[in-house]
Amino acid sequence: MFRQARTTPMWILLVAALAAGCAQDLRADLVAAGVFSPRRFEVGNDDLVTLGQVLFFERELSGNRNTSCASCHLPELHAGDARHLSVGQDGARLSRNVIEPFNRAFVTSMFWDGRLEERDGRIVAPVALPEGIETLLEAQALLPLLDRHEMRGMAGDVAEDGRDNELARFDDAATEAIWSAVIVRLQAIEGYRPLFEAAFPDVPFEDITIVQVAQAIAAFESRIWELADSAFDRYLGSVSTPGDDSALAEPERRGAELFFGDAGCARCHGGPLLSDGDFHAIGVPQIGPGRDGQYLDQGRFEVTGDPADRFAFRTPTLRNVALTAPYMHDGAYWNLDEAVRQHLDPEGALRNYSGAGLPPDLQAQIRVEANDAIAAAIDPDVRPLRALSEDDVWSLVFFLQALSSQTEINVGPAVGAPSSLPSGLPVEERPEFDAAELRP
Repeated sequence: MFRQARTTPMWILLVAALAAGCAQDLRADLVAAGVFSPRRFEVGNDDLVTLGQVLFFERELSGNRNTSCASCHLPELHAGDARHLSVGQDGARLSRNVIEPFNRAFVTSMFWDGRLEERDGRIVAPVALPEGIETLLEAQALLPLLDRHEMRGMAGDVAEDGRDNELARFDDAATEAIWSAVIVRLQAIEGYRPLFEAAFPDVPFEDITIVQVAQAIAAFESRIWELADSAFDRYLGSVSTPGDDSALAEPERRGAELFFGDAGCARCHGGPLLSDGDFHAIGVPQIGPGRDGQYLDQGRFEVTGDPADRFAFRTPTLRNVALTAPYMHDGAYWNLDEAVRQHLDPEGALRNYSGAGLPPDLQAQIRVEANDAIAAAIDPDVRPLRALSEDDVWSLVFFLQALSSQTEINVGPAVGAPSSLPSGLPVEERPEFDAAELRP
């Protein structure tokens, strides 16, 4: 007796065919958007990374010995500080939300206004950089050391332990003298000698410069934050690993199809970091102290002076975006769906912004008087290519959540922090928050 062959029901075949077609369409859209998984570059030897780790947490780099790189970029908080606006060395609000340094080997500019950028193969910065600085990440490590509000302090300041703040006595234009004074501090701490000698065996400790400091900090940042282990990375695959169509769950895949399809998000959010690296005015409400003495932050305009750049800010990268709230240059939105909705009707979102959930000091600093000027500058391409439903919004959110690194999802307390510092100063801990600034 012959057993009759079982046949697969036609509806299953149709569903499978449709799914395969959708997968192929999405992959074609990804190619068109220049998207690929940003695999890790070589970042230096372990001794260099160890030195960079210590320097990243070292408060001796700040004028009043009260601030480190980790004050705003705490590894256990996903390279950020979880504040709407960062807090400076004097405890006052700064003007912008912190930018988390994930996968920075792939960026062409840094800071919300792009004042540090790469043009025609060379680094353009607001100050002259020392010879030997070769990457944007290295250059970025140097600039906060010069900023009085971020790290350097004000003339006449005295550290909590009574020591003089000699870094603040220099004129703002004396960049080389400030960096050299930082090195004098480090060379006075004998515990740094073996660390620098191990990381830079060809450079005598007496000859180190701020260049070695920048190189070490950049190596540490690259080692812990050049990540490509999200569900989306598994979907993309690499040169050596085929992409896995099953890596994205159905809601995530639908969100990706919208993102790279008729929602139009990829017009600005393409490439390996899902950012075009360009500058766009998207109608974000102005909150906080601003930067011009008039409570305004005009973004790229501050760098170029071009009126067309008013209120334009660098397109943020989206890797680990679900882990790095708040959002926008001034932390105006805490929830990811709010940030998505802001793009649906930028002017309406601007004019209806209530600031609900902001800490009291920031609720008092919503600059509604700037709304007309901000609205006039909105890029018409911010809106999606078609009207999006509530389901569409949440599909996009599901996709954005698929951009979270498994490494970052699993970080624990004190991750990335050294046990102690050669200076004897305390290692940076999770910052204290006002109750109004905490979110679940």
